[in-house]
Amino acid sequence: MRLVERKIRILDLQKSHCRECSYKDKEPYYCIEKCEIGQELNKLYETKLNKRQRSRETKDEKWDEKCEYATWLFENGIEYPVIAKIVGCHISSLYRELKKRGDLMYPSNKK
Repeated sequence: MRLVERKIRILDLQKSHCRECSYKDKEPYYCIEKCEIGQELNKLYETKLNKRQRSRETKDEKWDEKCEYATWLFENGIEYPVIAKIVGCHISSLYRELKKRGDLMYPSNKK
């Protein structure tokens, strides 16, 4: 289910059921454990949150790999503009990510 569809489904469930529910002012424990609609809402919320967390982790992991590879290439004598083309990103993005990780080296620092 897409994000927009999921949000619409959440709002529809809350509008049709939760506003009229006698347990709405109590703790959400009852809804999550015993109410079918509460369980469905909980699943919809969890999938929404899990997707966002996964995408952030994979983005950081991809940049970790790119930066590690870029550092190795730089140590082997290739300059950053060429490395950016090899890695498949813009040079300013490469500089920013390398600097963020403390891996940015200048030509005088080259071994």
